[in-house]
Amino acid sequence: MASSPHETQWGYSGSTGPDHWSCLSSDYRLCSEGVEQSPVDLAGYSLDGGEPVGFHYEGVAAQARNNGHTVYLDFGPGNAIVAGGHRYELAGVHSHSPGEHLLDGESFAAELHLVHQDDAGSLAVVGLLFRVGAPNALVQTLLDAAPATGATVPLEQGAAATQFVPAGLGYYGYDGSLTTPPCTEGVRWIVMQEVGTVSSEQVERLQALTGGPNNRPVQPIGGRAIIVVPGSP
Repeated sequence: MASSPHETQWGYSGSTGPDHWSCLSSDYRLCSEGVEQSPVDLAGYSLDGGEPVGFHYEGVAAQARNNGHTVYLDFGPGNAIVAGGHRYELAGVHSHSPGEHLLDGESFAAELHLVHQDDAGSLAVVGLLFRVGAPNALVQTLLDAAPATGATVPLEQGAAATQFVPAGLGYYGYDGSLTTPPCTEGVRWIVMQEVGTVSSEQVERLQALTGGPNNRPVQPIGGRAIIVVPGSP
């Protein structure tokens, strides 16, 4: 999520890194005290009878921004997902490299987060995972649009939201949190089963944009259930 000009400074290493987030501000106490924190290792999951997530995207990215923590593509109204019978509007897409979630202990080179919000302010985040391999057009779109650190630029021909819809709609679902301060809980996580590829050069460029890796380590799953919802046959 976006940072405000007066937000407490935090980062991914040293004295402002993830192990110290809760000490930087009382607003960040959930980063250590929360019991439903993200990301997690997606393991020990069970098959669920739920329906695949429904994507209803039709718009394009309106602007790109780089707040030093990650690069965002911001979208206007009119793009939504339906999950668990609930509708969430797409707010934006941003990147993490290395990826934040693990899958049965496997780590990933990069992860895109598609952040959605409903009318009441509740969040649903779709995660897309990428292994090192062939270059990825989605990641390249983000790289091509990325402004300098601290800058926001309008996009005359922004990326179409439909580009971010995976071919397979099966996913791993669980209740979690934001993976950045203030680590707010109550986030519906939808990590897609389909894993893409990203080139080593693209990984290097993603990390260069944020001054290095920008992933939070995995958090304890505790008593939470992780479900796997298969896509349509």
